[in-house]
Amino acid sequence: MQINLVKTIVLISSLIIVQIDGIQDADGKRIVSNYERIKKLYPQLSSSESSQWRYADKDQKHPCKRDCVEQQPMTCYYYMVVHYDDTMTATCKRYLQSKYRFKVNGKDYIDSFKLAELETRNNDCKYADGIESQIMVVNGHLPGNSIEVCYGDTIVADVINSMHETTTIHWHGIHQRSTPHMDGVPHVTQYPIEAGQAFRYRFEVDHGGTNWWHSHTEHQRAFGLAGALIVRQPLKLNPHAHLYDFDESEHVIMIQDWVHNFDESVAENILINGRGRNLKKNSKVKPTLYATFGVIRGGRYRFRVIFNGVSNCPISLSIDNHDLVVIASDGNDIEPVEVQKIMFHGAERFDFVLHANQDVANYWLRVKGYSFCAKNQLHQEAVLHYQNANTQALDTSTLSYAYDAPGIMLNELGDDTGGNSAESISLVSLNAQHVQPALNPSHTYYTSMNALELRGEGFRFQMDDITFSMPKMSLLQTRNLGIGQFFCNSSQQAALGFNCKSRHCKCSNVIQVPANKNVEFVISSKSNTAHPIHLHGYTFRVVGMGVLGEQRIGQIEEIDRRTPLPRRGRGAPLKDSVQVPAFGYTIIHFNTDSPGYWIFHCHISPHSESGMAAVLRVGEDVEMKMCPVSNCGLCSSVA
Repeated sequence: MQINLVKTIVLISSLIIVQIDGIQDADGKRIVSNYERIKKLYPQLSSSESSQWRYADKDQKHPCKRDCVEQQPMTCYYYMVVHYDDTMTATCKRYLQSKYRFKVNGKDYIDSFKLAELETRNNDCKYADGIESQIMVVNGHLPGNSIEVCYGDTIVADVINSMHETTTIHWHGIHQRSTPHMDGVPHVTQYPIEAGQAFRYRFEVDHGGTNWWHSHTEHQRAFGLAGALIVRQPLKLNPHAHLYDFDESEHVIMIQDWVHNFDESVAENILINGRGRNLKKNSKVKPTLYATFGVIRGGRYRFRVIFNGVSNCPISLSIDNHDLVVIASDGNDIEPVEVQKIMFHGAERFDFVLHANQDVANYWLRVKGYSFCAKNQLHQEAVLHYQNANTQALDTSTLSYAYDAPGIMLNELGDDTGGNSAESISLVSLNAQHVQPALNPSHTYYTSMNALELRGEGFRFQMDDITFSMPKMSLLQTRNLGIGQFFCNSSQQAALGFNCKSRHCKCSNVIQVPANKNVEFVISSKSNTAHPIHLHGYTFRVVGMGVLGEQRIGQIEEIDRRTPLPRRGRGAPLKDSVQVPAFGYTIIHFNTDSPGYWIFHCHISPHSESGMAAVLRVGEDVEMKMCPVSNCGLCSSVA
């Protein structure tokens, strides 16, 4: 529910997701962190329900992070203060002490293992790449707090906005079948959370695996508003449990291309779990603090990787001398496939099993950026550390953008289903772990994505030749108020006599889709870059992907109707985010069994925020879930 925090409310000091106590600088002087200062301004919320909620006491792990048991769900409470902060504040100065520093080939590094051993209470430092920068965070953490629950749990998250601008939180990967008003998209499923207000998100966890949460307002996730949302299942329901020995929080990896001081225009670095080497030219260099991932020789470890890709910067990930056995994507199990490199496009997640079967040593986990990140040769590393290896033994001789890890790549940029090769495995060739019969779509929709460069104007970012304009009202909340008159789509514009290929069409592009039907979307990229597409509310089957080329992509509908493009039948991999190759296409199938307003957009932030988006209106208004008065904020006023 939306709450004005000026009102008097009951304080419960124990309902804090993270307690920061006794932070000191290198001289032992007490430091008050930004989060510590801000949280005092905002009391926690109390209700008669709270006695049944599980929450984290001071310095303890959250009780919802547990071994999952069938039919034993919990209600898991999280208190999330969204606030401005900075990297390299006074709380980081202790990290620069000589006892933590060492040199390799004349360059300074920080021993992260010694740091973790001696600085266990200083958990407020956001080191990033060592450059001072303004950021946005939740509860003082970069990346944000990891939420770890079991399938079927209920999450209750009080999000308090202490910034000077609006915000929302999207729970990426959660379908929100029973609670579409909790999807977190401003002016589509809720009104934004105003400065100084709070919003209570409450929903059942209806999709397992590696998911994540992030701001869905402007470019805020580029500045730090994102974190992991890991959903586990009981052991006997996990088809891959026999493949690994450990599934730990320490092996959850969040990667993002990084900007400084709220300038999202150009990625200047890549961070791995909020850390990495400084790549910015002409900047004062601080010692490098790498993210580290510990293993014991002989162990088999499940790694969960989330790519918070902000700009046009797909990445590859590899680990020196180790194979990656990929077992899931976007929270959906697949038949295991062994590769040495994985390509990530914006918002994608891949889980892999690593067998620590090499000599005891340190090995580089390498991330390499492509497309726009290739222009600045952005790459980043982290350390896979075998227990008992010398923590300061780092071979930096191969750390360069030119280095290309050997082996087979999964999900390559420009993926084409023409077939796998000795160097590449196509995403579409993956097999879902639980094979389901092929969907026979009753409706096919052709939709396009384009970044159109105009002389003197710059770029127009569009879907179906329409620049999406966010509505002034929230569509789900006002659906019964005759808002259809404000919608547009390519058919409606054509009926009005507008040719959106020759004039600039800018409006709220809403595509009507019937409920409870098998549908197919053929999505094309009419530009010279791949676009990661994300559909809210659903998991879809990726049944086709390929490249037609610049001259033919504009005629994809005619080509497909004349000679159907290749499509898979049963067993296609399940995803919620997938690339659409440059001058190519991706074909997805899903059943429209969750009526509502679901945004469908490119996950490159400058693209989607500038208009490369549309909304699927699934079903009629009367088929959509009503908003309960006690748990839907402003939506209850017109339900």
